[in-house]
Amino acid sequence: MDTRSPENFLIHVMNNGFSRAAASFSKLINRHVKILNTHSIIIRHDDDFSYISEEQGELRILTTQIIGDISGKSFLVFNNDESQEIFKALNTSVINDKLNEAFLLEIDNIISASVISELANALNIETYGDAPKLVKIPAQDLRDFMRLEITQENPSSLIFCNTTFQFDGRERIHPQFIWKLNSKIFDLIPGQRKSA
Repeated sequence: MDTRSPENFLIHVMNNGFSRAAASFSKLINRHVKILNTHSIIIRHDDDFSYISEEQGELRILTTQIIGDISGKSFLVFNNDESQEIFKALNTSVINDKLNEAFLLEIDNIISASVISELANALNIETYGDAPKLVKIPAQDLRDFMRLEITQENPSSLIFCNTTFQFDGRERIHPQFIWKLNSKIFDLIPGQRKSA
């Protein structure tokens, strides 16, 4: 992958984080989890929400506050079908909302921590994620929800990631991951790393 531009460098680092997350996810559920088709778009201003995928039904949004040398938030968005598919991956006979939500929070913990660790290592910074929070909203309210969340801190850049998680080569889920990162992250990418 061409990592010469700061944007490509950042996407490359985040993709490494997603791969680490898949390995951790595999250990958690004792099934092979693979990342496929990660597609990321970086928006250098925080007022363009046209890249948010249209969804239907009820959404579960897991929000993680990013703290340290780089501030921001990550938003992991599951629709109802994806939430159920994730839960099925546990291979448990117990079905209830509380357990499902606890599992989603753990998944968010794994993915966010993996990506944040990759960013911290690649940029040689101190940063970490706070405990995630889960909210449920109707799909049609997603853009309004994001507008309220994003306007709280400036200047920020948005990274929209559509990633496919595949379980044992069969079932797949396609959650949306939206990252709001303080724009100073681009100033932390050393020149020699842009051409690495």
